[in-house]
Amino acid sequence: MPVEISMNRFTCFIVFLSAIVCLAITNRSSNVASASQVGNTVDQTRKNIQVLKGLPDSQLYLLMNSVATSLGVDCSFCHVQQGKDPTTGTTKWVWESDDKPQKQTARRMMQMVLAIKANNKVDFRENEVTCYTCHRGQRKPIGLPSMPLTRSGHETEPDEVALSASTILPSLDQIFSKYFEAVGGIAATNTRTLLLKGKREASQNRSWPNDITVAGPDKFLLVATTAGGTIRQIVNGDKGWTVNGTNVRTLTPAEALDARNRGNELFTVVKVKPSQGMRLAGTQKVGEREAYVVENATDTKTDRYYFDSQTGLLLRKITLNKTLLMPFPEQVDFEDYRDVDGVKMPFIIRYSAIDTYDSWTRTFTEIKRNVVVEDTSFAIPSPK
Repeated sequence: MPVEISMNRFTCFIVFLSAIVCLAITNRSSNVASASQVGNTVDQTRKNIQVLKGLPDSQLYLLMNSVATSLGVDCSFCHVQQGKDPTTGTTKWVWESDDKPQKQTARRMMQMVLAIKANNKVDFRENEVTCYTCHRGQRKPIGLPSMPLTRSGHETEPDEVALSASTILPSLDQIFSKYFEAVGGIAATNTRTLLLKGKREASQNRSWPNDITVAGPDKFLLVATTAGGTIRQIVNGDKGWTVNGTNVRTLTPAEALDARNRGNELFTVVKVKPSQGMRLAGTQKVGEREAYVVENATDTKTDRYYFDSQTGLLLRKITLNKTLLMPFPEQVDFEDYRDVDGVKMPFIIRYSAIDTYDSWTRTFTEIKRNVVVEDTSFAIPSPK
């Protein structure tokens, strides 16, 4: 969507994805799992790919954003710019150029990371080696600790031993039972519709009203009123559409499924249910709150859910999306829970992406439960 993202942005590689970022039922990383199974690879669609052969093309810009963030640089650090397009005013990139020596260095560093991943699978099973492992947001890695030290290597944190010895963790069943009751119990499962009104805020003054309608597990309507006009995203079962003015774009079945799943994760009452493969991964602080961490790892991603140990509510979800080179994270924080006709709903949702341009905050001023919603709201749009 042109009003959301200018095409000279490194993250904007197709117009449709830009529109989805705007509406944020799906976003720039929600299609990772399906993209890894379908579509062309970068060596089929791009020129001069030497290291990342086999990487799905839809993951390329996401992965490059991870590399850039890890080094604290932008695209021009490795890639060649060739002025501006006089017609559109967008930056012209010569992605395949090897003129900059930094690009050659980046290739060698990627090969090093791939070699470590291939040869040390046991040692780095829990925390994969990435560009950030060494660089930590700087071009040159720091190989030595800063002096003076606050604590020497033989000193133990005061609370570490006491915590491990005294903490008794609940079972997964207990965590999810408490979560279910916290969000409303039977009232949560009896929620047929939800209407959420508020605003979406993002960097570069991209703030506009957002109205979201949820009906059951498979119907969503999101309406964004931007400076360029009104944009709608409709999901009805396995079908979906993005409507921008008179332009109608039909979602593929995979895109509609991703949009539906994203809507369930963000805007319904019960945002996560227990599933096979989940495990309790310990405790961690979310702000000042202690949370139980529940992890679910698959071949394509690892999801971590953070449940408030006192209230039982879901405070945070972190997803590590796996790629050929390294994973990249996305985080959703749920804040300001309030009672809505017998159920608990977060009135603030923060989405944090690997690129701050793709991050956003939704603040709701009104949420209504079980209001009448006409099926025509989710009907196939008529193109003009």
